[in-house]
Amino acid sequence: MSNRHLLSLENVSREELRSVLELAREVAAGSFERPLSGKTVFLAFFEPSTRTAASFELAARRAGADVISISTRGSSLEKGESLVDTVVTLDRLGADVLVVRHGAAGAAALAARHTGAAVINAGDGRGQHPTQALLDLYALSAALGGFGGLAGRKAAIIGDILHSRVARSVIPAFRAAGMEVALVAPPTLLPQEPVWEAAVLESVDAALEWGAEVLYTLRLQRERMAGALIPSVQEYAARYGVQRRHLLPGVRVMHPGPVNRGVEIAGDVVLDEASLIPDQVAAGIHVRAAVLMQALGVGLEVAA
Repeated sequence: MSNRHLLSLENVSREELRSVLELAREVAAGSFERPLSGKTVFLAFFEPSTRTAASFELAARRAGADVISISTRGSSLEKGESLVDTVVTLDRLGADVLVVRHGAAGAAALAARHTGAAVINAGDGRGQHPTQALLDLYALSAALGGFGGLAGRKAAIIGDILHSRVARSVIPAFRAAGMEVALVAPPTLLPQEPVWEAAVLESVDAALEWGAEVLYTLRLQRERMAGALIPSVQEYAARYGVQRRHLLPGVRVMHPGPVNRGVEIAGDVVLDEASLIPDQVAAGIHVRAAVLMQALGVGLEVAA
């Protein structure tokens, strides 16, 4: 994480997290008036998206930037143009920021090597999704009384960790914020080689026994699975789905969306008062505006 590109949160520091979240709170408070006026932001989304694409566009437009959205459909990528050639084209068209979402891990890092624009990773295959983790921390810290309230909290990351770029950003970000993290997943949905030093628990019930205060559930990404990695959706939901009985006092439920209701989370839990899912969505606009500003060196003195 730097003041230019935002590609990964693998080595993020607590101070870097605090800085961008403080800037996001200033954005939410209306402290800036069109801070990105005169800047051009290209949203290069080569993979489907609703929340990320919409919140980046709203964030950029409300900050005063000129915004151009492109996707695989209707672009020269359909004609066989490479990602690098597309990035070079956008660079020559005057991009100040490229927000890249792509199905291949490392795509945003590749783009950053071929443009003078700042590059923000909006999700790259099974790589990273850094702005998702930042908005998660923003929503969670707001619920816990501020950034300082994150330290010492216990979060269970539940579900399809193997295929999840969100997990690969959320886990280092939560830990950098001072939180303790446990993984809750069947062995088939965990990385084969240990990636994080974290407890591995066998169910949501076990996570609550461990003392989890945050149940962060991940989407079951069947489109990325090469084979049958779970016995059945019903059995998966029984052990790893968050039910109403799991909503103990003080427990918060989170999900990056889209939610498979009745699989990762019971339908009557998604919008329960214990759920931070709507807050996560709302946080995306403020956090992504802050990330765009940070990439262009705007408003950094506020969070200094």
